[in-house]
Amino acid sequence: MNNYQKRTVYISFVAIAFFLALSLLTQHWGFFLWSLVLVFIVLMTAFSTKFNKRNNGK
Repeated sequence: MNNYQKRTVYISFVAIAFFLALSLLTQHWGFFLWSLVLVFIVLMTAFSTKFNKRNNGK
């Protein structure tokens, strides 16, 4: 896993924690459920991206 992917995972965990806290405080679980979908899309994009060997191909 390269630095880009590690950073993406950390940011995703922070986003999920934020929306979980927001959902617990407001009792509107739509915030948390929609954040799961969006974080999943971001993670799939980060891990499916192919890197060019000349441009950061780690």
